[in-house]
Amino acid sequence: MQFRLIKPSPLLAPYIRQYWHLEMDASEGMQKMERVVPNGFVEMTFHFSDRIMKIAETCEMQPGIIISGQKTGFFDVLPTGRTEMLSVQFCPHSAGLFFPFPVSELADCSLHLADAVGAVACELEEQLHDLSSLEERIAHIERFLLQLLTRSPFYQWNRICHTINLINTSKGIISVSELADAACLSRKQHEREFKKMVGLSPKQYLKVIRFQSALYVHQQFPNDSLTELAYRCGYFDQSHMINDFRQLSGITPGQYFSECEAPYSDYF
Repeated sequence: MQFRLIKPSPLLAPYIRQYWHLEMDASEGMQKMERVVPNGFVEMTFHFSDRIMKIAETCEMQPGIIISGQKTGFFDVLPTGRTEMLSVQFCPHSAGLFFPFPVSELADCSLHLADAVGAVACELEEQLHDLSSLEERIAHIERFLLQLLTRSPFYQWNRICHTINLINTSKGIISVSELADAACLSRKQHEREFKKMVGLSPKQYLKVIRFQSALYVHQQFPNDSLTELAYRCGYFDQSHMINDFRQLSGITPGQYFSECEAPYSDYF
């Protein structure tokens, strides 16, 4: 398996966190199911080889280019052969600048890019398959993204950018009211703008970030008890953390840390 993280160009750096590229070959009979949990990002993913099977309430093969919204729950994926994926990981508050609809409409679902932006998505997919190197593909995707980028709601983007910075520095240990006050908006106004640009309500998003913080803190303090971990990460108690883990990952913290190979935070 080969996995790479690539930084975006300076023009897109305020809006794109990073690109990640994965190549692996799951030979017949050797496929391994992987659990996907909420990570706090909207992503646009390109499949260049055999597709990935998404397993949730139903099973479905992923299309060539998908936009995946914010998640409040988990699902499993299964490679079907040789896998090559390239994903655009948007900054938490920035995907809404690229698509003509509130990203809250993508919550807990995936959308074929063509359903979002039309025929240009099919042209993009064909053009990318004609390019041989990863660098060429990223450069072509960046030209495409710059064409989609709109700055029409830019003043609200700055407000929500400030909100996201507060969430990051506090590791999610901050109240919804404090976030609204910092953005100089009423709680209801802030929730509406936040949901439109980030994809979840502030309350839902803070739950995801606390979960990601728990994964990160466990990396730093692997010998901490679950009770110590819960208090470090702003949970009321261990039961509160267990309930959130079950909702977001389908299993308890103890199971997650013992059953997952090298669990780590995608966010921090």
